[in-house]
Amino acid sequence: MLLLFLLLLHPSLSLDHTAENREYQEKAREMFEHAYQGYMEHAYPEDELKPLSCSGHSTWGNFSLTLIDSLDSLVVFGMYDEFEESVNKILLNTNFSIDKNVSVFETNIRVVGGLLSAHLLMERGRMSLPEGWPCAGPLLDLAVDIASRLLPAFNTPTGLPYGTTNLLYGVPKGETTVTGTAGCGTFLMEFGMLSRLTGDPAFEHAARRALSVLYESRSKIDLVGNHIDISRGEWIFREAGIGGNVDSYYEYLLKGGFFFEDFQLISQFRVLYKAVVKNLQHDFWYIWGSMYNGNPSLPSVSTLDAFWPSLQILIGDIKSAGRTLSNFYSLISHFGFTPEMFSLLTGQVSAGNEIYPLRPEFVESLVYMYQATGDQMWRNMGKQVLDSIELSTKTPCGYATVSNVVTHQLEDKMESFFLSETTKYLYLLFSDEHWIFDKGVWGNISVTPDNGDYRVCAPNSFGYTFTTEAHPFPAGVLGCCYSRQRVEEDLLEQIYPDENEEAMKGGIFNFPNRLLNLMYGETKSDDPSKPHPPLCSSLLHFLVKTVGAVRVCPAWEDPQILSQIGINHCPVRPWYAKYEMYGIEWSRLPGKKAFRVINKNNKK
Repeated sequence: MLLLFLLLLHPSLSLDHTAENREYQEKAREMFEHAYQGYMEHAYPEDELKPLSCSGHSTWGNFSLTLIDSLDSLVVFGMYDEFEESVNKILLNTNFSIDKNVSVFETNIRVVGGLLSAHLLMERGRMSLPEGWPCAGPLLDLAVDIASRLLPAFNTPTGLPYGTTNLLYGVPKGETTVTGTAGCGTFLMEFGMLSRLTGDPAFEHAARRALSVLYESRSKIDLVGNHIDISRGEWIFREAGIGGNVDSYYEYLLKGGFFFEDFQLISQFRVLYKAVVKNLQHDFWYIWGSMYNGNPSLPSVSTLDAFWPSLQILIGDIKSAGRTLSNFYSLISHFGFTPEMFSLLTGQVSAGNEIYPLRPEFVESLVYMYQATGDQMWRNMGKQVLDSIELSTKTPCGYATVSNVVTHQLEDKMESFFLSETTKYLYLLFSDEHWIFDKGVWGNISVTPDNGDYRVCAPNSFGYTFTTEAHPFPAGVLGCCYSRQRVEEDLLEQIYPDENEEAMKGGIFNFPNRLLNLMYGETKSDDPSKPHPPLCSSLLHFLVKTVGAVRVCPAWEDPQILSQIGINHCPVRPWYAKYEMYGIEWSRLPGKKAFRVINKNNKK
């Protein structure tokens, strides 16, 4: 009786969900295929599909937005023939030299990010590689082309970009100088990758300057507003929150900090995170409040807020992430979907915000949560999301936006992010084995001399980081196209103290070295019969993504080591290992009592 009671209370405690998870993984694949084929048959080359009328329309630029945005999804789903066919269509038909006003923010995350991820996944997608890949290639050329047309928007007194630019003529005359915080601070992943691949620092410099200005403009209680005047650097809308117009600014501070190993950005995120939790969190919902005193101004939450737990998981605050996810799940259980805005004051959907445009944020956080805990409960939540979308939004040629979550009335629109993000995250949520989650595998590492320095290249190694549009960027390419500058030894001393020290001085979230070793330390060989080549142990301390937690200075000048430069096989890290600060030690952290947490990769 006790066992039956526990199973009813917590279905995830049942013995085996393998078959059911595979069934839902296949359902997610079928959902993607249905929507993708519907777009290609009824909407291409228009930007997006109108799934009720089975037609297409131009939305963000009239350059086949949905196809560009979903290129890497084809690789994730293993649809390699369709990937090659779609890449060839893009290369043959795409022209950005058009008189068209576009959103700088949306064009970056959907188009620049989509082109870059497709370029970087060409090998994984089983395509013939262009000469000089990953430092050259036609998809990269297109990404540089469109990003270069966005750069004029950053030519402002503050370095904060305009929200709109014309692809042919630059910023339109009379364009407003007011831009959303996310619209200013969501460029580092894409622009940083462009600079690392091309050697042109202009892109990364523009993105970093904007991030810096936003952080320096924070209030005395370390909150930021949601719209700022880019000509004066003054806040226009001073409500602080984590939702629309702010969300991905926080995301790129943290992910950009981890991805590019910029501890200053991580520190900035830490400051802002503490302020958000202190001033805006109420029963693990996050409301809008004054950026100057934290007083509530809008006691409402939005569906976009559901991304926040994914960041909390990356820093190990899983207890809070779980509470917030459970809050959102209560809305899904009631309405079937998360409304665009829900009033905590009235307990009703906010008037005029009844829409659900097939957003991915809740499922995105579920992916991170399941990977962190291995708890079937989170997959069960995802099953309800998938079933709701399939039951209420499917049309003969796609899936339609829910215009009203109360009545489930549909709207003739399917956003490109449904294929880029929502279906991808649903598929990965139910995937037990996927290359995105590879852990402890072996990869090719190419090390070549370059004017006294070295270039370290591992295109499909060291894991992947998702952009805000769910485009996976492989960390192993960061050292492929330019020399890795020597790290100052005194800086290493500050970042990585001796192993005898219990904790880093002012280190990342004050986590002790034993946790950081899980992130940055060397992985052991999966096969004892294949010991690491002598070069690997010293390389791993200077590779772009695996700097050692304990400093070991390699003898780069040693002729014996220099003679070994070439192709080497070294162990690589999983996609989320850089963020898995809790790792094996999670059982010792707060939150275990609140949620049944199991690290599936470290079961005894």
